[in-house]
Amino acid sequence: MGQYIILAGGIAGLPLLYIGFMWLCMPALDEESSPKRQLFRSVPEYVTLVLAEVAFAAIWNTWREASIPPLIFCLLFVMLAAMTVFTMTDYWQKIVPNRLLLVLLMMFAVIMGLWALRDTPMVLAALPSVLMGFVFCFLCFGVGYIVSRGNMGAGDVKLSLVMGLYLTGNYVVAAILYGCVAAAVFSLIQLARKKLTRKDKIPFVPFLYIGLIIRYLAG
Repeated sequence: MGQYIILAGGIAGLPLLYIGFMWLCMPALDEESSPKRQLFRSVPEYVTLVLAEVAFAAIWNTWREASIPPLIFCLLFVMLAAMTVFTMTDYWQKIVPNRLLLVLLMMFAVIMGLWALRDTPMVLAALPSVLMGFVFCFLCFGVGYIVSRGNMGAGDVKLSLVMGLYLTGNYVVAAILYGCVAAAVFSLIQLARKKLTRKDKIPFVPFLYIGLIIRYLAG
C-alpha cells in the first residue's frame, strides 16, 4: 500500500515541483514575453509534464522491484522535476537559470546528508556512481565547451554536471547519449528541410530531456 501512496504522491508532486521551480526561474525570463511567463499555456509544456509523469511511473516500477535503491529513486525524481523546468526555459529563451542550478546543488547536499543519517551504507554505496556521473559529464561537456570555443552553451555544461550528480553514472551516460542522438537527428532533418543553417543554434536541453525520458523508460 505504501508503494502506491508514493506513486500517487510523485504523480501529484511533479506539477507542484514544476510550479515551484519555475517560480524560482521567473526573474531570469524576459518580462516582455508575458505568454512565456504564464504557466500551463502551451502544448509543449503539457507534453513535457505528461512525459515526466510517464517516466516517473517507470522509475517507480523499477524502484518497486528493488532494482534501484530508495536514495537513487529520490535523486532521479528531483532531477526529473527540475528537467521539466530547464526544458521549457531553454525552449522558450535558450537559458538555463543559474538560480535553479544552485538550488539543486543545495538540495543534493541536503538529500545526501539526510540519507547518510538514516542509512550511511546506502550513501557510501552510491557515492562511486555519483562521482562517476559527475566526472563523465565534466569530461564530455567540459572538453566539448573548450573544443567548440564557447559555441556550446555554458548553461548546458553546468546543467550536465548537476545531472551527473543526480543521475549517477548508471543513468546519465545513456541519457546524454540518447539526447545527443535525438539532437543530431533533428538537426539533420531541419538542415535537409532548409529550416536551419550550420550557423544556427538549437536549444539542447529539450533533447537532453528526451534522452532522460528514454533512459527512465528503459528501467
